Amino acid sequence: MRIAQYVLLALTLAFIVSAVVTQWSALTHVARTTTLDWWWIVAGSALVLLTHAALIQAWRMLLSGWDVAPPFWTSARIWSSANLGKYLPGKVWSIGALGVLAGREGVSGVAAASAAILSTLLNIGAGIGIAATAGSRVLSTVSPLVGRMALVCAVLFAAGVVLLPRLLPPVVTWIARRRGLPAVDRRLSPGVLWAVTAINALSWVGYGLAFAAFSRGVTPQVAGAAAAFITVYTASYVWGYLVLFAPGGLGFRELAIVALMVAMGMATRPDATMLALASRVWITVLEITPGLIALLLTPGLRRSGATRAG
Repeated sequence: MRIAQYVLLALTLAFIVSAVVTQWSALTHVARTTTLDWWWIVAGSALVLLTHAALIQAWRMLLSGWDVAPPFWTSARIWSSANLGKYLPGKVWSIGALGVLAGREGVSGVAAASAAILSTLLNIGAGIGIAATAGSRVLSTVSPLVGRMALVCAVLFAAGVVLLPRLLPPVVTWIARRRGLPAVDRRLSPGVLWAVTAINALSWVGYGLAFAAFSRGVTPQVAGAAAAFITVYTASYVWGYLVLFAPGGLGFRELAIVALMVAMGMATRPDATMLALASRVWITVLEITPGLIALLLTPGLRRSGATRAG
């Protein structure tokens, strides 16, 4: 199975390289004629970091169900360090890392991992719902059938949020059992679940608006309403996440961005490709840098480093 995953990942990367080589002249023309607007890039980056902070707070709210929520900056250090695990094949490494790093801070590893499972499910569910809700109208420009399917998904998302306290526990237990992860042994109040879902839904809106700002700073010729950028970013990110063997959704997210933008008439293929590649570098830096800083500030790692030095 692992060999098959790496083969598929290699084929995906080969496809991306082939696409870039095929469009190389068009891409270089876009790069030469583009002037970066750093104010928009900085604004988009700040919005991404604020969204990260909101997601950390959502994880703390889930941890409160076990009465073990650490201070915000401790949570930020744990969450940012563990977030590096998404760049390994499998996606579950970050959940396991949360448990280990939380244990070093005196927080129950079972509680941290359980809250991470809940947080991931709510985040992906909210992403699908936001992409469907924001995109139901703009996706109709691609195909009336796609627009109707998005509308149905949006309605199902709204119904799922209402029924969340009843639907979530059995789903989480099943996923934990399949992944060999600790079972979630607490039931959170409906108010907490709805509040965390709202934060996750708003986080996708924040990411989409940040993506729109970044696009304005890098490829101002790419045009579209805010809802269109939210749809493209959210749908592509969720798609990349669900492809478990691709670290950080590498390749699949970029292909989805290009396909959606071209289909929705937001950009030409070279412009969309340039934006997809640039946004990959941008979002990776914004996700990895806080994680690396957090690792350096982790007390357990500092002590072990001092011991080796001595």
